[in-house]
Amino acid sequence: MTDLDPNPAPNSSASRRLPGADRARAYTERPGSETTTDVIADLTPKPVSWERFSTPTDVLSEGVGWVPPAPKEAPGQWLTPVARLVKVLSFGLAKPQPGQEELAHRQYVRAIRQAAWPRSVRIAVANPKGGAGKSPAAVILGGILAHIRGGSVAVWDASDAAGTLAARAEGAAARCISDIAADPDAYALPAMIAMCAATQTSTADVLGSLREREFTAADIAKVSGVLDATYRVSVADTANCPHSSAYEAVIERADILVVPTMVTADSVNKALSLLRRLQDTPTGLAQRAVVAVLHSGAPETPRLGGDLPALFEKAGVGAVVDIPFDAHIAQGTAISLSALSHPSQVAWTRLAATVVANVTVN
Repeated sequence: MTDLDPNPAPNSSASRRLPGADRARAYTERPGSETTTDVIADLTPKPVSWERFSTPTDVLSEGVGWVPPAPKEAPGQWLTPVARLVKVLSFGLAKPQPGQEELAHRQYVRAIRQAAWPRSVRIAVANPKGGAGKSPAAVILGGILAHIRGGSVAVWDASDAAGTLAARAEGAAARCISDIAADPDAYALPAMIAMCAATQTSTADVLGSLREREFTAADIAKVSGVLDATYRVSVADTANCPHSSAYEAVIERADILVVPTMVTADSVNKALSLLRRLQDTPTGLAQRAVVAVLHSGAPETPRLGGDLPALFEKAGVGAVVDIPFDAHIAQGTAISLSALSHPSQVAWTRLAATVVANVTVN
């Protein structure tokens, strides 16, 4: 992302790479197959090798033709007070090198931008607990992916009843997701879908609900078909009833599951119950799931935070990413990526890269 604050606060977010993603691929891949997960072998913030990104692709036979030199990393933008002072005293001539945290962030951005799949990817954001942060997570995750990949990302209200997704979007559309479900053939062209989408400053399209309605599995199938034909990535914001036909239809179609949770006992237990329920599905969806631990500024269950890594590792998920508190998200109004704090933008980008790394498309 290019709009990060050049003067970052200390980054308190962290991600843990868990073993579930490797086990999940056993459900869906032949031995030796290669997935997007190989782009980021380990998303834990630590020194990494940059050879993957500095070595040009060998498109010519060995010894034939000229291979351009590897491009240099751009100067660092996340400057320490000392580095800023040196730059000022040198009248801008000093070009500080990026630190390890900034290099890791650039790797995440490259991984998101370069990811490719044989068809449209469906991401489901789910936690049966209300108020777990599903709608903000869907808007921000879709926004990060769209901003970095250049658009073609839909964030849509896939709940069985009208949800709150539209309230977290910038602007409002003329029509809504219900219109697509009612007459999917009328929205076969991108120009028609645009009438139902509120385009964000991130370039993501948010397709929310403007009126009361009820979705069934058939409605989910209709909307998914339309979105798959128009967008490269769709992010579904689910509801709180895991036994409804609409909920089950979204999970059944998902390529990757993102489970947001607050650091409270009820939110975490609901997340774990969903993962246990999906543990034996042949798709390996639970084993590739990415858990986003959100800090909302509200009171948290004492001592639970320290136990979360072990709890979710035992559940066998692919990864856990910690997201710091952000006052802009906590306001409960429309979310704009540019208004997020620097640590928040970095953490959400890490989450998006982790999701991309765990996607497996058959």
